[in-house]
Amino acid sequence: MHCPECDLIFVPESYHLSLLDEEARYNLHNNTILNEGYVNNFNEIISLVRKYCPDLNSILDYGCGPGPVLSELLKINGFNCDIYDPIFFPDRPDRTYDLVISTEVFEHFRNVKTELKKVLSLISPGGYLVVMTLLHDPVTNFEDWWYHSDPTHISFFSRKTFEWICGKYDLKFMFSNMKNIIIIQNLYK
Repeated sequence: MHCPECDLIFVPESYHLSLLDEEARYNLHNNTILNEGYVNNFNEIISLVRKYCPDLNSILDYGCGPGPVLSELLKINGFNCDIYDPIFFPDRPDRTYDLVISTEVFEHFRNVKTELKKVLSLISPGGYLVVMTLLHDPVTNFEDWWYHSDPTHISFFSRKTFEWICGKYDLKFMFSNMKNIIIIQNLYK
């Protein structure tokens, strides 16, 4: 399905995997500190965080997975970072953060509006959201795009989707690498 207003592409609920099957698929990933490519993606994000998100005292890795590599790397780089994952670390924080980072998570959202509100409620006034998810290209044929072949990928965003989200929720669109990283600021002070 495709929303012409916000450009979100999403898979109808009847095609979603069960939560048990979804977890089994996640357990097949090689997302460890020893995976050089995986770590390099996070080092790119940390570099962008340093550039666009000043004065951070608290960070949440939202959707960290079974091995919270990003959290480890942030701590090595001198940041304080908590973790949350609905499957692997399900104790949801009851506070807000200067920065919420969500890498390779948004594409798994079953109900984008509900999940987005959860994420945004964790960002302090003036704080930031960094999202890493592969953006769909309006020019490329979606059916030929490899990213939707993972059955756990059910929500697909574009830059236009994130710009629409910013307008809807009073957020400031700050940065996009036009491929897979978006930085947004919560305008409430």
